[in-house]
Amino acid sequence: MIKYIKFAACFLLLFSCAENSNLPDDFAFRGGYAQFTIKPILNFNILDIENEKVIGSLIDPNNNITNYSLALHYNDTVVENIAVLTSFPAALEIPLSSIIAASGLTSNDINLSTKFTLVATIITPTGVFSGLSPIDGGLGGNTSTRLKNPEFMNAVEFDITFFLPPAKTIRRTSFEEVAVGANDAVYTRNGAEDETLDLINGANPPFVDFMAVGTAVENELGFNSEYVAVPGISSSSLGFSAERIGVTASLENFVAYPDGKQGFHSEDADGTIKITFDTVTVPAGQANSGVSFQAFFGDTSWEEKDGIFAYLNVTKDSGTEVIEIVRLFDDDVENIAGKWNEFNTGFLKNIRSYQLVIEISSGATPEYFYIDNVIFYEPLK
Repeated sequence: MIKYIKFAACFLLLFSCAENSNLPDDFAFRGGYAQFTIKPILNFNILDIENEKVIGSLIDPNNNITNYSLALHYNDTVVENIAVLTSFPAALEIPLSSIIAASGLTSNDINLSTKFTLVATIITPTGVFSGLSPIDGGLGGNTSTRLKNPEFMNAVEFDITFFLPPAKTIRRTSFEEVAVGANDAVYTRNGAEDETLDLINGANPPFVDFMAVGTAVENELGFNSEYVAVPGISSSSLGFSAERIGVTASLENFVAYPDGKQGFHSEDADGTIKITFDTVTVPAGQANSGVSFQAFFGDTSWEEKDGIFAYLNVTKDSGTEVIEIVRLFDDDVENIAGKWNEFNTGFLKNIRSYQLVIEISSGATPEYFYIDNVIFYEPLK
């Protein structure tokens, strides 16, 4: 027994002192490996991609790199030699525009889910080391998974991603400036029950129209409602004479509005209620802007002609255009019913003015809508 113990002790001593022992540090000191000296910015403002660059200072901690090249990977596209370095320390500078062009995209194709991966191939006197081929252990040939830990600021494989900057409001409404009545109050319409026409406020709430008191950001947007006949939307009757339609403070299967204490409600119109909001002008010189709103749908069965259609009438320097925000009917509404949902254009380019139109159609009382938190916005900076 004593002999075995002595033998094991000697073996461990020799192993630990061996000049070529395979310790974890061997990956960094013996392989081909490159690092950034400081963590580079790799998450970019999606609104400024034309001016953004991947910038970094690279070092060769093993002092053995003879060639360092980056390949671009995007979906099934691989582009070699996006950047090539042959001496270290080195400055890396790659315009995002060149990465986007190499991938076969344009700046208009970039969205928040776009991700580019840059993978290095490193050549040393003893081998070729690729960021694409991690191994579990051993010397030479490939880069260890462990050395891709962000703490090492590795320059062998890294991703380029995008973010949306914060926004500020141009104009908005949460229907807070509109007078409301009792939660069960009904709107009695003008005209015949199934007559397509502009709706007019009654003497008392709920109100279906509102005139803005000003055009400043703190003034809520005005809006106008119409009734549009929809043949076959209901098997029992078409149109309505008096229903819970208009601005209300009622809470129906939710505990709060997304913003404020009021919203626009519609149910059982047996047709379409079309709400057109005031035109909003984008500030001069602003190339990026967008629109969002939130909606709540009653959790019931929705039919083929029941649902929501929202779109924007916009002006650009080149003319006018219609941009669809959302079109949901039938089962598509059922899939998101019973909760508040946001519909958001994201930042759009070179819009000069917006007019938001929301059309809500239903043929039964359980098929109800709430609209709230309508915002027209631009970047914070």
